[in-house]
Amino acid sequence: MRTHHISIFLGLTTSVAVVVHLPVQAATFNFDQLQYIPSRPIDSAYRLNLLGTPSEKQGYSAFFNLDSSAPDYGHRDISLNASGNGAPYYTTGRQGSPEVPSSGATRTANVTEIAGFPSLSSYLTSNGIAPSNLGFGYGQKSDLSFTTTWNLGEDKLGQDWFASPTSKIEERIYKANSDDVELFLSYGTNKIVSFGYSNIYSALDYGATTQLFDDIDVAYTDPIKAIKVSELDPFADALADAFLQDIAVAGGGVQVVIEDNVVDDSNFVTGNGFGVINLRFIGSLRAVAIPESSSVLGLLMFGALGAVSCFKKRKTRIGRQFRGS
Repeated sequence: MRTHHISIFLGLTTSVAVVVHLPVQAATFNFDQLQYIPSRPIDSAYRLNLLGTPSEKQGYSAFFNLDSSAPDYGHRDISLNASGNGAPYYTTGRQGSPEVPSSGATRTANVTEIAGFPSLSSYLTSNGIAPSNLGFGYGQKSDLSFTTTWNLGEDKLGQDWFASPTSKIEERIYKANSDDVELFLSYGTNKIVSFGYSNIYSALDYGATTQLFDDIDVAYTDPIKAIKVSELDPFADALADAFLQDIAVAGGGVQVVIEDNVVDDSNFVTGNGFGVINLRFIGSLRAVAIPESSSVLGLLMFGALGAVSCFKKRKTRIGRQFRGS
């Protein structure tokens, strides 16, 4: 059977039908290479490390319309050293996967380790609760269509994703209607804290060769607000308060960062007219400061001006080549 490699959203490159184990990639992504996405991951001493694997009915699902002529099929990679087989159009946590039969997942990942978060850590310890009872999830709301999750919009080069045959870097922006999707912290199967909306940014470095082992992929959100879910029982209410106390001390916001740069074991399934790649989710939820509105506007203007500058330079080069021909 022919192996079909797909470079997918959220920092992983995998294979469908045949699982290939390749050497571990130890390199890290150089964010100075990004030209169009102004947002960046923020380091923090307050982290909830996250891990969700398909074997535990967790992780995340990258999916696409099985009809290759459909607008939500996804695009082909054009970057230097890319495999050229494309990126799925949608992304959601495993609990929102369109696969059939349903996995029965209730979250995307477990909390595996806590750094900082003294109030939260103290509350868990005093009540004999393991960190893994806490979980993270993202995706479309449970009563909405699969197609309302984060996606590539018009999937238009220069608008929704940015790449060039002369550059090994690709940048993607996944968006959704803020009323249709959610990010949350859960205790058991109950959501206790909800997070505000953010685009999800995916950045890929295809490395020095067309092989998968030297690819480096990352993904992350903007800093977003955290809000306690209403009508919690007393224990969950106090747990949410402990988490939010630490968030307030660290700056008032959270950022989700995906940090897995290793080719991941995967499985390919179908359902509801979609091809679905279920993958492990590894990263962190960080307590960070939320930039002032003026700072955010400045970043956006900087990014827009940078894009215009790059376009003008490219246009000038093309004009010179044309005149010289």
